[in-house]
Amino acid sequence: MFINKYFKQIFSAYVFAYVFFFASRPLTDPDFWFHLKTGEFILRSGVIPKTDPFSFTNFGKPWVAHEWLSGATFYAIYAQLGPGFLILIFAVLTTLAFWIAFRRSDTHPFLSGLAVLLSMWAVVPTIGVRPRVFTLLLASIYLTLLIGYARHGKGRAIWWLVPLMVLWANLHAGFLIGLVLIGFTIMGILLDGLAADDSLSSLFPRVQTLTIVLIACLLVVMLNPHGPRIYNFLFEIFSSPVQQEFVSDWFSPDFHDRGLFPLLILILSTVGVFVLSPRRPRPSELLLFLVTLYATLKSSRHMAIFSLVAGPLLAEYLQSWFSSTSFGKPFARTPTIALNGRTTLVALVLLLPLAAFVVKLKSTVLAPARQEAVGIPLRAVEFLKENQITGNTFTDPNIWGDYLIWAMPSNPVYIDGRIDMYGDAFVREYLDVIWGTSDWRGPFDRYAVRVAIVRTKSPLRRALKEANDWQQVFEDEMCAVFVRR
Repeated sequence: MFINKYFKQIFSAYVFAYVFFFASRPLTDPDFWFHLKTGEFILRSGVIPKTDPFSFTNFGKPWVAHEWLSGATFYAIYAQLGPGFLILIFAVLTTLAFWIAFRRSDTHPFLSGLAVLLSMWAVVPTIGVRPRVFTLLLASIYLTLLIGYARHGKGRAIWWLVPLMVLWANLHAGFLIGLVLIGFTIMGILLDGLAADDSLSSLFPRVQTLTIVLIACLLVVMLNPHGPRIYNFLFEIFSSPVQQEFVSDWFSPDFHDRGLFPLLILILSTVGVFVLSPRRPRPSELLLFLVTLYATLKSSRHMAIFSLVAGPLLAEYLQSWFSSTSFGKPFARTPTIALNGRTTLVALVLLLPLAAFVVKLKSTVLAPARQEAVGIPLRAVEFLKENQITGNTFTDPNIWGDYLIWAMPSNPVYIDGRIDMYGDAFVREYLDVIWGTSDWRGPFDRYAVRVAIVRTKSPLRRALKEANDWQQVFEDEMCAVFVRR
């Protein structure tokens, strides 16, 4: 037993080392920069903003900074330790989320390792230094506590969901996922009881406790700088046509994108082992799987939560299927692994790719930012700084405004990634301008735009080149900079 436990621990360490390296992503999320600036604003002023401090078009407009605590965390780490440590810390948080999730599965280390790595691979497009990593971690904790309580019906740990919800509601709007998970866990308990012919009286204590926890969580969500306004904000997001039509995170997954191929494998393989396994999934397991699958197919931003649900199920039911077959006998839950020269050699061989990952991490993720990798106009902004070109600045696309907020406070932005704050009408007018479907001069004159940073292939760039009162002062392969004469 000591040998089995030792082998499982060593192999798990290898697996989660790979998870850590997969989770170490460069700073490619454009929204990171306005989060960083918001954090700086909060920590230097001691005030959480409730109105817009960054744009010249909507300055002073009410703004629900629902991720204020994430921004403050970003800036505190960035200012004290630098961007490299920030990347590594968020890789640790992502790894911790998957470690917590897979503690639920008691399977052969090879099978659980396969499920862990596939689940991690599936979420790579959605992670990095982003507030949603806090949602990934907290959702993992919620799932573990809820599933444990639903099955065993005892333990005080379930009450930790309430203080964790206070933290979640100040880190990211994904706190709604926690409330939904509690609700579907209550439904799962009832469905499992119905399938097992349990009496309602035997189910009542668990249902009652979780109902009280849910009500408490609904109330403590309001312990944020915006109070109950946070619920209105969520409704506005979900009911906004612009959010649903133009923000890529809300789109359904496009499986023609090779980056989403691991998600497709995870979906198909989990469904496959449900069919092949002699053990039938519990109604509560199917409920969580189907709900998170539906959410993911409707919006790719939910794929991380689906991975936390599907990954452990894949490991469990893959184990069940393998154990029922003749070729799966070597994959017993508690394998006997002899400690000899061969296993030592295998351990050393497994170390070699880790060494390659360390080199790759240093040369790419932790290397100085390159414009092509981060997708923001670093050279154009540097040109503006060197030539002291300041003033109201328009960017195409809008997310370039996020970096400008951080890097050049002297150039307030026309728009940035906070389109929930700008409102549908303003965003639609902006889209018409950059698509060339409406007059750009009206908005530019109305808001006294002085500088424009636009994509090299933007219709707006062609219009600005033809305008006598605008001069192109910079160009590279990513963008062109125009200044009003």
